[in-house]
Amino acid sequence: MGIDKLLDGVKTIAVVCNQWGDTGKGKFTDYLTADWADVIARGTGGNNAGHTVVVNGKEKVFHLLPTGIAHDSAGKITILGNGMVIDPLALVAEIDELNRECATYNNLMISKDAHAIMPWHIATDRAKYQSQSDGGIGSTGKGIGPCYEDKIGRRGITIGHLLNRDVLAEKIKRAKETHPEQQIDVEKVISDLTPAIERITPFVRDTVNEMHDFIRAGRHVLLEGAQGLLLSIEHGTDRYVTSSDCSLNGTASGVGISAKAIDLPLGIVKFPFMTRVGAGPFPTEFAGRDQEDYCAEGLKHDIFYEAKVYLGMPLDLAEVRGAQQKRNRTFLESLEREVKSYIAQHRDKIVDLFNNGSEFEQGVAIRLAAGEYGTTTGRPRRTGWTDAVAARYAVGINGPKLILTKVDALAGMREFNITCEYAIGEHVTSEFSRESGSLRQVQPVNITYNGYGEIRDIRDYDNLPRSLRRAISDFEHLTGGEVVIVSVGPDRDETIVR
Repeated sequence: MGIDKLLDGVKTIAVVCNQWGDTGKGKFTDYLTADWADVIARGTGGNNAGHTVVVNGKEKVFHLLPTGIAHDSAGKITILGNGMVIDPLALVAEIDELNRECATYNNLMISKDAHAIMPWHIATDRAKYQSQSDGGIGSTGKGIGPCYEDKIGRRGITIGHLLNRDVLAEKIKRAKETHPEQQIDVEKVISDLTPAIERITPFVRDTVNEMHDFIRAGRHVLLEGAQGLLLSIEHGTDRYVTSSDCSLNGTASGVGISAKAIDLPLGIVKFPFMTRVGAGPFPTEFAGRDQEDYCAEGLKHDIFYEAKVYLGMPLDLAEVRGAQQKRNRTFLESLEREVKSYIAQHRDKIVDLFNNGSEFEQGVAIRLAAGEYGTTTGRPRRTGWTDAVAARYAVGINGPKLILTKVDALAGMREFNITCEYAIGEHVTSEFSRESGSLRQVQPVNITYNGYGEIRDIRDYDNLPRSLRRAISDFEHLTGGEVVIVSVGPDRDETIVR
């Protein structure tokens, strides 16, 4: 098809995830921003999301700012939409990162109607929801859920409220009544937030009207999704979900437009494996509960641990844990670069883990090969085969156009699977259920394919290995989707447009 044909006549695109998040939305928002988009807007979630952008030639991880911020100097407009929840202190920390790199953010817009994450939201989140023990959801502890609770309860504080000290003080006094356990000090909260409020005030706008103006003017608008459909509060696996609707509809509503205004929705799917972070059902997970329990221990089994234990990298884990406790970012970022270099240099060991017959170690190998550790938390992501049953459900909500990512990560595996149906005893179904108890009962029914070698240099779809093309064709048939883009590597040019 080619990118020009795909984008012919298109004015508004949404890049959303059709799985449990972490599918590589950042690469494709950057890909489309560089040569196409004028406006890049995000409408759901908060700093529980995470993506890597390149700023002045250096990789940076951002959690609130859309990927388009890397192109601010080219006049690209970036918007934090009305559907988001924003921690002012975290946002200023990200702006400080841009300042350190001498990067601009002149075209940033922050919705006055987005809700502000306050200190008591973070405290409540960490106390109630962060743990995965005893069926806990394993939140990121950033205050996202409690902030959305206050929003729905009509007692939230918006970014616009922050700009009026009297209104803010009154709102915080009311919060003292609804959060008595937090012992909120009104004056201290205002004092602590005032420097951040002053920093963000110049960027606060009525972004809904701005978006309407951009669309009426025919500007190229790109909506950057956060998290994934299967984590959506509306459509995800109850109760192991995030607190916003990260579907196509929720993403559009979160920036103040109709989903009907989106000309090209693009749903991203990791293929032929997928991941999940935190607790919850995962029908195709390698080694089932064993991997879930292992990953639930969080940083105990992070990239440093797995590189040492499974690849033999000489690391002092006690030193690593000490740096993590002290939040020594400089040391940890430098060490992580060393670890990633070591992993790349020892691909042969990963291939051995792929093919040694242990399902658990196969899951570890995929995690190492694909870098599947939480951008926000560093937690190991749970791994399993791509689930066509869940993807079929996602296509029905987010639309048929699909992007496949991380396809290169499994190079060297002798064979791979795609889950085509679920078995429940003698019964077989292709219907996805949001009910977590039901999903935990199913067994995946798989189609097995021959593996493939290195594909990162391939740019023509017809030159992909036959078994991979057959798997993609079957996946389209099973889901009702149409694969329009295949990512064969992390770099922007390592992309095939059909």
